[in-house]
Amino acid sequence: MRKIFLGMRVALKIAYDGRAFFGHQRQPDRRTVEGECITALRSAKIMRDPTEAFFRSASRTDRGVSAVGNVIAFEASLGPDAVLGAFNDKARDVWAWAFAPVPASFHPRHAIERWYRYVLLEDVAERNLQAAARLFVGTHDFRAFCSEPVPAPLTVDSVRVERKEGAIFIDVRARSFRRGMVRRMIAGMLAVVHGDAALSDLRAALAGETHDFGSVSPLPLILMDIRYDIPFRTMLKPKVAEDLSRRMTDASLRIAHLRFVQGATNTLPGA
Repeated sequence: MRKIFLGMRVALKIAYDGRAFFGHQRQPDRRTVEGECITALRSAKIMRDPTEAFFRSASRTDRGVSAVGNVIAFEASLGPDAVLGAFNDKARDVWAWAFAPVPASFHPRHAIERWYRYVLLEDVAERNLQAAARLFVGTHDFRAFCSEPVPAPLTVDSVRVERKEGAIFIDVRARSFRRGMVRRMIAGMLAVVHGDAALSDLRAALAGETHDFGSVSPLPLILMDIRYDIPFRTMLKPKVAEDLSRRMTDASLRIAHLRFVQGATNTLPGA
């Protein structure tokens, strides 16, 4: 049974670079996103105990996966507008950029929609990729694309493939996902594009047949946003905006470096 807490329940939208953490979920002796958030909230005296404050996360992203719009919620000792600034003053490698006062019963996992983006630097045939992506839209048996048991069919609302800024963006939207699901979906799409699987193999897997298409690296995967029927207020202090800008620049340099390495590797003898 939850203890009665006299503060106000607040939800924050947070961004982070997945490379800085050993995953999202709290783990003993590991630096995680949840662990950093709780440390910052305690240090800022926003909350004392995560159990008493009913601290919850919307999505427990895997190690290496980054986020622009993950959500945490907790009962705070400060007003909602003060929580965001106090959190950012204490947090390291996590930035809160929007907040909302929410009902005491609010659980961030109960969302309307989650949006993931996979940034593909590989030059592939977009038409084939789009054909594979379309198969995932709708309600299917996703057991072949999940790393944990799936008791019932799942629904993917949309999968969009778009070339932008020198890369291919694969945007996947659904109310909920299972662990490893997006990365295994991308692996299935790429298996078709590379000729290692046929569209019929994807159809069979989505109908419940056992198939293993592997998984892709978590580093290019970003949790872009999570939507609710509650409005969030955006508020970025100059220091936070500066930190985010620096990280975005760093990410752009990493992508440029990856392209250079990829191009150089392709020109090597035997490549």
